[in-house]
Amino acid sequence: MENITTILIVFITVGLVFSSGCIDNTKANNTWGEKKISLDAIKISDNTTGNHSEGNESIYYVYGYIDNNNPYEALNIKMNVTTYTSNGTVFAFNDTPYLELNNIPANGEIYFYAGFSDPNKKIAKYEVKILDAKAEYWT
Repeated sequence: MENITTILIVFITVGLVFSSGCIDNTKANNTWGEKKISLDAIKISDNTTGNHSEGNESIYYVYGYIDNNNPYEALNIKMNVTTYTSNGTVFAFNDTPYLELNNIPANGEIYFYAGFSDPNKKIAKYEVKILDAKAEYWT
């Protein structure tokens, strides 16, 4: 009798596990909490500025805001700032600009800046690019 009860309990438990979906590992319709982030929805604000410092004209600063228009927080932001001379030659490159925070809240913004040594005032323009961001720490 005990063997039948034990076998019956095992079968009921196995049946419940199979019917509950606990072992279903398919990822349909972004279930299981996956978050997808769009890099296109992370924008450099229009008021981003590049100019020489008033206190030290040999330093050129690029500064502004990064806007996150995603419904999720953008984590581990990777970006770069490239400066160019008047003829289009790359003058300097910074892939670790200062970020107010390393994460941007959903529908939020953060401040950034990058400084470049430019004693001869050769920098004529700049470009800011968002390279990567995550919606989850483990992706």
